[in-house]
Amino acid sequence: MQNRNSAQRNLILDIMDGNKSHPTADQIYDEARKVDPHISRGTVYRNLNLLVDNGNLLRISVPDGADHFDSTLVQHYHFYCRKCNKVYDVPEFCPSQVIETEKKLGKLGFQSVNHNIVFDGICPDCCKENH
Repeated sequence: MQNRNSAQRNLILDIMDGNKSHPTADQIYDEARKVDPHISRGTVYRNLNLLVDNGNLLRISVPDGADHFDSTLVQHYHFYCRKCNKVYDVPEFCPSQVIETEKKLGKLGFQSVNHNIVFDGICPDCCKENH
């Protein structure tokens, strides 16, 4: 399975390269269909799962919504807008409590490999619409 569908996998990676919009699987599928009209939704979903499992993409799970995907692999945090369903990178945020919590987990015998923090609420653009 590793080398199967490599053209489709490369297409997905091309779509995600430098993509800061944090698209959902369906949005990636729509973009992929513009290049390869024969690609199936199942192929996109399988390849996204494989790319996440292999560490090529990050999966961002949001409350009550579809997962989003990110090609920025360095540890960072996200903000999810409940109104427009967009996901934004949270710039330059490294809470000391998270680092301390990871240290405490280590002292308790846990091996913290990763953490995923997603803030949710209403983005500035949607807040402006309400006023």
